[in-house]
Amino acid sequence: MKTIKFAWVYALLVALFFPGMAFAQTDPGVRSTTGVNAGQPLASVTANANDLAFFQAGLEQFNEHQTVTGDNPGLGPRFNLDSCGACHSQPAPGGTSPASLIFPNVGSNPQSQVIASGLVSGSTNTIPFFVVANGPVREARFPFFFNANGTANTNAPNGGVEDLFTVTGRADAGACTLQQPSFTAARAANNIIFRIPTPTFGTGLMANIDDSTLLANHTTQATNRLGIGGTFNHNGNDGTISRYGWKAQNKSLMIFAGEAYNVEMGISNELFTQDRPLPGEDQLGSGLPANCLNL
Repeated sequence: MKTIKFAWVYALLVALFFPGMAFAQTDPGVRSTTGVNAGQPLASVTANANDLAFFQAGLEQFNEHQTVTGDNPGLGPRFNLDSCGACHSQPAPGGTSPASLIFPNVGSNPQSQVIASGLVSGSTNTIPFFVVANGPVREARFPFFFNANGTANTNAPNGGVEDLFTVTGRADAGACTLQQPSFTAARAANNIIFRIPTPTFGTGLMANIDDSTLLANHTTQATNRLGIGGTFNHNGNDGTISRYGWKAQNKSLMIFAGEAYNVEMGISNELFTQDRPLPGEDQLGSGLPANCLNL
């Protein structure tokens, strides 16, 4: 099993907005040429040398590019990109998908450059139709599994992440041989949906709000006239409110970071200990080929 210590990334997310944040803030509005303040350590962090070193170590890990082997091992066998910071960089590390045409003009979509940069082999990978230089970083899912004739089987829900690229053809990937999912066929079957990176700013503050406060706020806002409502998602183990992920399915930032490493970069770790196959490979019982395990 290949593992990676992702605790530094967790530490960064916590340090971005953890205790010490002033709650009475003034929204400065949309920034133009006034600079970017997002993603910086809080004053309470910079005031303490140990806390600042902790933050900087997490930031370095967040922006680190992973490889299959070498100094930063663990990438693949399937992945969407090779770095947390590659997907979360607008307007600063920890943000959302980078953009070259929107202030602060971080750059083009790195998924569109994976062949040109040598991250993947152009002989075994192609750029999916929905990945464009001036578009967002995207994660793809197939809502349903497929019938033998290529149509969507609406009686067989899928919904899992279909990683865009494989390590096949890389010099450090050995004999691992995998094909990309058929995104073109999924488009023809109208069986593909997308998600883009959400900013991580404020997640440390979310971790520091106790359940009683959330429940009290929910009760107070129950009769609001804004059309906003809903219920909390709860952790099935201890019954407490979970709060991370698109469906608030993750209880803690630690679990959230571990899942992201495993799903988005294919990196097994202390919390997600297995190399991840695609949903179809898992559900159909084939799994990953032996020569793609424990790279």
